[in-house]
Amino acid sequence: MRRAFRPFAGSLAFVAMGFSTFGTAILGLATGASAQSIDPAVLQQLQGQLGSSSSTGGSGAGEAVDRSRNNGQQPDSPGIGIDRATRIDTREEQEFRRAEARSNLARIYRPSPIEREFRDRLADPSLRQFGYDLFQSAGGGSSGAITGAVGDDYVIGVGDDVVVQFQGATNSSQTVRVSRDGRLVVGALPPIPAAGRSIASVTRDLQAATRRTLLGTEVYISLGSVRSVTVFVGGEVDRPGQYNLTSLSDISAALAQAGGVRRTGSLRNVRIARGGSSISVDLYGLLGIGTPPALRLRDGDRVIVPVIGDTVAIGGSVSRPGIYEIRKGTSLGTLLDFAGGALRPRGNQIAISRIAADGREQYLRAATLATALVPGDAVQLTGGSAGGSTGRVVLRGYVANPGARALIAAPTVRDLLGNIGDVRSGTYLPMAVLIRRDPVTAARVFQPVNLAAALNSSPGVALRSDDRLYVFSRDDVDFINTTPVRRVVLGQSNSLIECASLDRLETLVRDSQTARFTVVTRAAFIVERGGRSDVASTGGSIASTSRANESTLRSGDDLTGLRGAGAAGALAAQKRSEAARGDSQNDDDRRDRRNDQFNAEDFTANGLSSQPLLQARGQCPAVFEEEPELLAVLIENAVSIGGAVRRPGAYPVAGPVSAAEIASVAEGVLTAASEMTLDVARASGSNVEQKRIAVDGYPMALASTIVRAGDDLRFNAAQPQFEPGGVLLSGEFNRPGLYSIRKGETLAQLTARAGGLSGLAYPYGAIFTRRSVKELQQEGIRRTSRELTTSLLAVSARKEGSGEGVIAGQQLIAQLANVEAPGRVVVEADPRVLEVRQDLDTILESGDAIVVPKRPNFVLALGDVSNPGAFQFVSGKSVGEYLRETGGTSSTADKKRIFVVLPNGTSQPIGSRGWGRDSVNVIPPGSTIIVPKNIDPLYKLDVIRDVTGIISSLLTSVATVAILATN
Repeated sequence: MRRAFRPFAGSLAFVAMGFSTFGTAILGLATGASAQSIDPAVLQQLQGQLGSSSSTGGSGAGEAVDRSRNNGQQPDSPGIGIDRATRIDTREEQEFRRAEARSNLARIYRPSPIEREFRDRLADPSLRQFGYDLFQSAGGGSSGAITGAVGDDYVIGVGDDVVVQFQGATNSSQTVRVSRDGRLVVGALPPIPAAGRSIASVTRDLQAATRRTLLGTEVYISLGSVRSVTVFVGGEVDRPGQYNLTSLSDISAALAQAGGVRRTGSLRNVRIARGGSSISVDLYGLLGIGTPPALRLRDGDRVIVPVIGDTVAIGGSVSRPGIYEIRKGTSLGTLLDFAGGALRPRGNQIAISRIAADGREQYLRAATLATALVPGDAVQLTGGSAGGSTGRVVLRGYVANPGARALIAAPTVRDLLGNIGDVRSGTYLPMAVLIRRDPVTAARVFQPVNLAAALNSSPGVALRSDDRLYVFSRDDVDFINTTPVRRVVLGQSNSLIECASLDRLETLVRDSQTARFTVVTRAAFIVERGGRSDVASTGGSIASTSRANESTLRSGDDLTGLRGAGAAGALAAQKRSEAARGDSQNDDDRRDRRNDQFNAEDFTANGLSSQPLLQARGQCPAVFEEEPELLAVLIENAVSIGGAVRRPGAYPVAGPVSAAEIASVAEGVLTAASEMTLDVARASGSNVEQKRIAVDGYPMALASTIVRAGDDLRFNAAQPQFEPGGVLLSGEFNRPGLYSIRKGETLAQLTARAGGLSGLAYPYGAIFTRRSVKELQQEGIRRTSRELTTSLLAVSARKEGSGEGVIAGQQLIAQLANVEAPGRVVVEADPRVLEVRQDLDTILESGDAIVVPKRPNFVLALGDVSNPGAFQFVSGKSVGEYLRETGGTSSTADKKRIFVVLPNGTSQPIGSRGWGRDSVNVIPPGSTIIVPKNIDPLYKLDVIRDVTGIISSLLTSVATVAILATN
C-alpha cells in the first residue's frame, strides 16, 4: 500500500506544480508587466500536465478504457524521457545513428565456435548464425500496460479489469475487476463466471443478462488493464530468472526480458513447461520461416531454451547466407528456401562440404534439391561462369543513361552512342577510353577512341564482348590541368587525400621516374619552394611592378585548382592545407581518411562525370574514382597547347588529330590575334623536331597540320597594340575623360588627342600618378617603418627609463605604417616644352592618372610659423617676404632646414642663405613653404633634467655660504 501511494502523491505534486505554473503565467499575462505572450513551450508543457487530469472527468468508454489502463500501469514502467519530449529527430538522423550503431557492433562482434568453423570451411568471413539478432532491438521488453484492441479469443483471468459501458435507457460506465473466485459482478446484474473463459463468451453472457434485467439497454465491454503473470525463463539465455509480464505476453516477450537467446541455444525447440505438459515452440516462425507461434504465456509457465541442435551453413549466391538450425530430414531445397533462394534463377552449381565418418572433409556435388542434408554440411552455391558475362558491353562516364547493353544491339561505338547530336552537351570528343581484355593473356587493355571519328565514320570502332567504354566531360579533362595533379607529377604528395586516382598517379610517378606525365607541367611555371619544385600561377599573380621576382609569384593553390565557390571553396582549401600538414603520414592512413570522407552519393544515376558539386567539395571526378587508371591514361595521351588560345593546357587525344581540332578543343584562338604562327615541337627518339607554320593567309594550314600525343603546340601571335587598361585625364583638358591607349603612346600624344590644354591650365602643377610607383613608395614606407622599429628596440635596450619615449615612438611608427603613398611621378606636362624636348615626354601605362589644375594665385606657408596660411602670389617676392607676412618663424623653428615644395612635386631647400629680395630662390605660384620644428632639444631633455638637478643643488650651497658670510 505504501508503494502504491508514492506515485499517486508524486502525481498530485506534479499537477499542483502545473496549476502553480499556470496561475503564474495567467497572473503575468493579466498584469502585463512583461508585455509578452505566453511562451509556446510553457503552454505545451501545461497542456501535457493538465491533459491527464482533465480526462478523469469524462464518461466515455474510450476514456474509461484509458483510465483503467493508466491505473493498471506498473509504477516502475519507464516514461517519456526529457530528451524525447524536447528533441525531434529527423528520419535521416535516426537512420544515421542506426547505421553508426550497426557499424560499431560489427567491429566488436566476436564469432561463435560454430561460426568460426563454417567461416573457415566456406571461406566466407561474414557468415553468422541466423535469427539470433531478433531480440537485439527489443530493449529488454516491456512489462507495462497493454494498449490497443485484443482478440475475442483472449482468456480472462483473475485480476483483469473489464470496462462495461451501458447505452440506452440506462447510460453508465464502470470498470470491474474479475474477483478471486473468477466471477464478474456488474451493478445489478447477476454474477457471471469469467475466469478461464474467452472475452467473446463473457460478452455474450453479459448481453443476455442485460436484456433480461435492463430493458432497452445495450451493453459493450472492452478490456482495461490486464493481469500480471509470473514466468520463469531459463536455459541458454543471457539473463535467466523470473519475470513479471502481462497476460497478453507471448514467448518472444519473455525471451526479450531475459536478454535473448545465446548463440549456443536453440531457436527451433524452445520448450514451455505448463503443469505436467511440455509445449515445443519454433521461433523460426517469428523470422519469416514457417508459421509464427500463437501461444500466450500463463502464470507459472517455465520457458526453457535448450542447447542448439543440428546446424548447416549456406553461402555464395543466395539472398540470405547464414548458418541455420535444421531438423532431421531437411532437404537442400528447404535450406535454399531458408536462405531466400538463389540470386540467379539458372545456371547455378551447388557444392556440399561434408565431414565424413573418419573426420575428413570432402566436397560433393548435389544431385537434386531433394538431397537430404547431414548435420554439419556446408553448402556453397555459385552462379554463372568464372569469367563473367558474355555478349554485353558497358557504357560509363558522362552519359545520360549509363549501364550495360547487349553486344548484338550495339556492335560498334556508333551504335552504342548514336550520332554526334545524341551525346550530352559538354562531352569531350577527342578521346574516350575503351577497356577490354586481351583474348590471349586476359590482361586489361586501355584503348583510346576518338569519339568524333567513331561517330562520323562507318563502320566505326567494333566492340567485343565485355568491353567497357568510358566517356569524359570537359570538366573531367580540366581536372588534368589543376594544381594538385601537376604537383603529383612534379613528385609531391597527393594533396587531395580523398582521391584514389591521384594516389595511383602518385605511385606511378614515384615508381617510373620518367617523363611520361610531364605534358601537364609544360604550361606551368615551376619554382622552388621549401627545397622542392612547386607550381606557381602567373596569370595575374605577378604584381604590376618592375620587381617581378620569385617572391611575387603565388602558389598555384591561390588561383588554380579545383573550382569551388563560397563555403565549398573554403572547405577545399581547408582540405588542401590539412593534406599538406599530413604529408608524412603513410599511404594506409590517407586511404582510410579518404574512405571516410568520400561520399557514395556522388555516383549519381546521370553518369560518373565530374560535376560542379564534386569540384566544390574538393573531390576528384567520380569517373576517375571508379577507374583510377584512367587519369594516367589520359595524361599519357595528352597534347600540350599554349599561346594565343582561350584555354591553354594539356588535352588528351586518341591517335593523330589536326591542329584545327586541337584549337577548337582549347576553345579556339584569340579573336584579336594577328600575324599568327604555329610552333610544333615533337620528340622523335633523342631528337626534337621543331616546325613553324604560318597561319595568317593560309586557311588550310591548321587543318593540314597533324599532331599526336606528346607534341607541344604554341600558337604565337603578335603582341597586342593596346594597353590592357585606360588612362584618366582630368582637370584643364579640353576633352577630359578615360582614354584607351596604344603601346608606346606618350603624354604629349594623348594630350593632343584630348584637344590640348585650356587657357586656364597650369601644366607646371600637373599631378601624374602611377600604380607601380605607388606600390614602390608603399614598400619604401614599410621598409622605413621596419627600420625605425629596429632602431627603437635598440635604443630602448641600451637606455633605461625610456618607457614613455618608446611608447611615443611606437605610435609614430604605427601612424607611418598606415600612411597611403600617393604614387606621384614628377613629369613635364607642358605641351610647348615637350614639343622642343621630346626626350622628356613620358610613355604612358595603363592605370596612369593625370590632373592639370588651374593656375593658382597663392603661396602656402606651413610649419612652425606664427600664422600659417595661404598668401597672394606676387611675382619676384622672396621666401623671407612670405614668411614675414606670416608673422615670422617661431622660436622653436629650425631655420636651417626650411624648404619649398614646388607645384610640380619637387622640393628645394632654402636653408639660412637669407630671405631678402636678393635671394636666388624663385617662388612660383602654387608653391608651399615648409618651416620644420627644431627637434634637437627634444633629444637633450633627459640631459637637461639631470643638469638642472645639479645646478639647483649648487645654487643652494652657494646661497647658504653667502648668508653665513654676511652674518
